[in-house]
Amino acid sequence: MITPVRRNWSPNELFNSLTPAMFNAEHSAIRARWDKLWPDLYTEYDARHLKQELTDRNLIVSDEAAAFFSAWAIDEERHTDGFIRIIELVAHGSEKDLRERLDARSHDFGPIGEHLKDEFTLMVMIAFDEMCTCRAYAAEKPFYDALGNTTFHHWLREVIADEAVHSMNAVNVIRARHRDRIGQVASILDNLIRATELRYSGTFVLDYFGAVYSKELLAGSRLVTMRNITRPFTA
Repeated sequence: MITPVRRNWSPNELFNSLTPAMFNAEHSAIRARWDKLWPDLYTEYDARHLKQELTDRNLIVSDEAAAFFSAWAIDEERHTDGFIRIIELVAHGSEKDLRERLDARSHDFGPIGEHLKDEFTLMVMIAFDEMCTCRAYAAEKPFYDALGNTTFHHWLREVIADEAVHSMNAVNVIRARHRDRIGQVASILDNLIRATELRYSGTFVLDYFGAVYSKELLAGSRLVTMRNITRPFTA
């Protein structure tokens, strides 16, 4: 059985030397930071709801996919913890308040039901979605640079690397367990891109709101995902 690639790092250790007093700013700047970071936080947090939905639908059937989602869920919790800490540092947030807000949000998987058909379609969606997020975070470097401390740049590099690994781990599950269906990947990716017009409803996937998720970003993510899945098999 293939096992997922894992990365080992800690946002708590990364931000340990920083304090909120280091990032005081005008109210408008604090508000802008909050508005930017809050969606990033709740979409990462929503991974737990997706994982539960997959369990409820009994979509995870192979050992490889089960191992993938076990490792993935731990990483997404790490990202959640990191975003909470960043909001505490730069946007006057508190962990207690943030977690209460997160817990109060509703989730509706109905709009994306057609993309949750089986393990294969699920893994294609995850591979594409994580590649999109990888590229979206990379496009946000100016925001983190503007916070004025290189630790945030380090954080961003770690998160981008995690997302890239998630995409490739999902690709590896597809190639190991579903190679007979690889010919269907292109149409699934096209359907996913069309689905980006849906309102985000707390599903973790298809959280493509904001200017950073341009047509070019989606097309580029599709190209890379397709290339990774369909690369030639070696003997």
